[in-house]
Amino acid sequence: MARVQAEEKLRMLRDEGIPEDAVGIIPGTFIMPFGKNRPSWFDNYKGRMRLERKRWRTRLTEVAMIVMRWWITRPRPKLEITKPPSIVKDLHQKMYSHFAAGNLEAIEPRLCPGLLNSLRRRISLRSPNTHLKWTLHKYVSKPKLVSYRAMQIPGPKSETSRERNGVTQAIVRIHSLQSLQHVKRVTTRERGLLVTKEVVVDSKGKEIHNATTDERFQLRNAKESVEYLVLQRIMKQSTQGPWKLWGNAEETTLSKLDSEQRKKQ
Repeated sequence: MARVQAEEKLRMLRDEGIPEDAVGIIPGTFIMPFGKNRPSWFDNYKGRMRLERKRWRTRLTEVAMIVMRWWITRPRPKLEITKPPSIVKDLHQKMYSHFAAGNLEAIEPRLCPGLLNSLRRRISLRSPNTHLKWTLHKYVSKPKLVSYRAMQIPGPKSETSRERNGVTQAIVRIHSLQSLQHVKRVTTRERGLLVTKEVVVDSKGKEIHNATTDERFQLRNAKESVEYLVLQRIMKQSTQGPWKLWGNAEETTLSKLDSEQRKKQ
């Protein structure tokens, strides 16, 4: 039964195309922990060595998968390995800015359905007359490509090199200093006139006194953030689609490696 279900799923992917959220994160994806999350050579030599070995084995596998896909597909797919960091940097700013304003229309074509629906749902849960004020103060380090994988969707034996289906995912690390405020529009009467102004509130809509939307105040409350954004590209009938944001990924920790080992056993 499991084999029949797997074959049926592959048949649907070949006949109906690949839904943008059907694959998830490509199996075998490895993201090296960053900063304090990375085991030290001095405190945990075995753990660090284990991660380094896993990283290099994964990189070799990634290269082999990319070369194979490039070789068996006509016309040759464009790899564009150097482009994802700049693409993600641009989409990162646009996505959060439009999400904070509560208007995603301008960015919809660049988001996969799962991510888009998640952002819409979060916007719908906001209190009336409220929005977010998101400010990117700076990038602590340059956006870095940490994973680039390609996966072929197996087709029938009669499939030609011009009928290939697959997916490519590039994961980029964004290390930034940013701040986020909940802002509510309040109408008050001043000198006999109705005036609408913005006040800073908490997540429940209660006003926070002595808080302002001034950039200096925001900078004092800014936090460093490390995000791993997944950029995805679908190939249907050997034709590549545009790069789109799929969502977020997480670092590969030692506990995850242990979990994978137990599943294999």
